[in-house]
Amino acid sequence: MSEKLSRAETADARRKHIVETAAICFIEQGFHQTGIRDIAKRAGVSLGNIYNHFGGKTELIAEIATLEAEDLAELQEGLTTNTDPLAALETFVERYLKLCSQPENAALTIEILAEAMRNPVIVEGFLTNRDSLLLALEDQIAAIRKLSGGNPDIPDRDCAKFTLDLIEGLSMRIAFSERKPSKRELISLKRAVKRLV
Repeated sequence: MSEKLSRAETADARRKHIVETAAICFIEQGFHQTGIRDIAKRAGVSLGNIYNHFGGKTELIAEIATLEAEDLAELQEGLTTNTDPLAALETFVERYLKLCSQPENAALTIEILAEAMRNPVIVEGFLTNRDSLLLALEDQIAAIRKLSGGNPDIPDRDCAKFTLDLIEGLSMRIAFSERKPSKRELISLKRAVKRLV
């Protein structure tokens, strides 16, 4: 039994390594310019090994959503475990901006969005991730509004969507200018989100 588990763990580790390597290749070369051979060479595995795990690049990019879900789960947990909902929201804004504005994440997001416009199969996993993040954020906003009265003119779900839009929009601008968010930008972003809530 332990030998099978060991093989399963090895296969899972190899699969994750292939996906992470594919993401690096997509970031550096773009989705369409990256071939399966490029990924295999960079990952140090055979073409057959890649095809044992994935049917092609579309499956690889869809699997990146699984890795994204792991990153987002930490952010969601931060929203739900903090006893002060407003402090949790501010921490979320800061952490999500930092995650999204990393140049490699911004580049990969652009590649995924561009491919998703042409291939709806790719969209599914990423929409699931976004919905999960929206739900956690929506719950946090509802908790803040319950404590403070909040802004009833904007529904909680819309407020959560606009919050993500603000963070993601600023993060793209920051990534394009190859810098970190300034203190002023972070303060302004937090103020804008507070006003939404």
